[in-house]
Amino acid sequence: MGRRIVVRLGDVTVRAMLNDTPAARALAERLPLTLRMCASTVGCCGALSFSLPAGPGLVHRGWVDGDLNYNPAGGWLAIFFDDERNSMRYGDQLTIGRVEGPLEPLRALEGRLDALIETDERRGTPETD
Repeated sequence: MGRRIVVRLGDVTVRAMLNDTPAARALAERLPLTLRMCASTVGCCGALSFSLPAGPGLVHRGWVDGDLNYNPAGGWLAIFFDDERNSMRYGDQLTIGRVEGPLEPLRALEGRLDALIETDERRGTPETD
């Protein structure tokens, strides 16, 4: 079973569920974590200062909107919220989680942001603040 996390990007807070991959478990062990991220038209991404385990059998092409992915070659973490239809052109993706709730608040983000990623201690129904 995965672990719920909260990602705070400026005024936007989203909740996500980490999956049970070695990379997701390793990220969970490092929380809380502040990561400088850059918002684009497809997602928010930032370079980690450490590596996560990435078995080659879990690395794939593309994403589904709402995925939380790790890129082993670049060492970055991304929350994707758009362009799923064209994402197969991007390789080296390792999905480690999924946003729970609407993606629209993420689409409104711009520029560089400090993201605070921490364990979600709440219980109950997942929702977006």
